[in-house]
Amino acid sequence: MSSYPAPNAPVQAEWNKSRLVKPAGMVAWAEHVKAWEVYAARFGRNQSAERIAERGGFGFTELTEFLGHEPTTWRPR
Repeated sequence: MSSYPAPNAPVQAEWNKSRLVKPAGMVAWAEHVKAWEVYAARFGRNQSAERIAERGGFGFTELTEFLGHEPTTWRPR
């Protein structure tokens, strides 16, 4: 049974080679879904917003790209 939708969705850590650029975090579920809507329009609906969250969420850079700005509700895990 999926634990999503939940109040928050995970965001994967971002690495550049072996250097941590952005730690793993969380965003509000609503912000995750907004990003997913852009993702789904671009790549299709093979993965639901719930499934992406179950797999660890978007990376911070992906999330920023899909939202068109840095996520406003991001906080570290």
